[in-house]
Amino acid sequence: MVLHEFLLLATAHWLALVSPGPDFLLLLRNALRHGRRNGIGTSLGIACANGVYIVMALAGFSVLQHSPALLLAMKLLAGGYLAYIGWAFIRASRSPQPLAWQHADRGMEAHHGFFQGFAAGFLSGGLNPKNGLFYLGLFTLMVGAATGMEIKMLYGAWMFAAVFVWDAALVLAVSSERVAARIVRYFSRAEWLAGVLLLIAALAIVAATLFA
Repeated sequence: MVLHEFLLLATAHWLALVSPGPDFLLLLRNALRHGRRNGIGTSLGIACANGVYIVMALAGFSVLQHSPALLLAMKLLAGGYLAYIGWAFIRASRSPQPLAWQHADRGMEAHHGFFQGFAAGFLSGGLNPKNGLFYLGLFTLMVGAATGMEIKMLYGAWMFAAVFVWDAALVLAVSSERVAARIVRYFSRAEWLAGVLLLIAALAIVAATLFA
């Protein structure tokens, strides 16, 4: 029973995890632009933001569902933050600065280090109210009422670890010099396109929030 429940939960979570979204774009861009330490920090920040929502779901209530004003504010903040990082992507794509692995020294990578990446990742994951509703839905629909809290906590710990391990693995893969060298010629155009997509997503969120 528990194994079957866990497999259903883990599969649904995995499918959501591998689907590209704002967190994915931010993660890969930070790893290439600012280096591996920043990318790992971003990975941990995203995982911790997911962890907060997992704890909220485990507590058996949803602040977001029962507080329309808070949900509205979070959607507007999420739209604003997506617009901010989207514009930052577009500006950086026009910059002639080399990527992290091309620097002769590591001064630039140190300037945009682990904690800067962590803050960016935590804001990206934490300001997305869909994360909270997603975890609440997972625990509501896929976890039986008879499942004990200890098992639910293990489920939550697994999902937190899965987010961090998957994101960190992506960072390690794309920040290797061999992979980055193949990406570099397309990176500016990809960064610009990612920025445009984030701006469009931001406008869509704000429009849907204000005119729903």
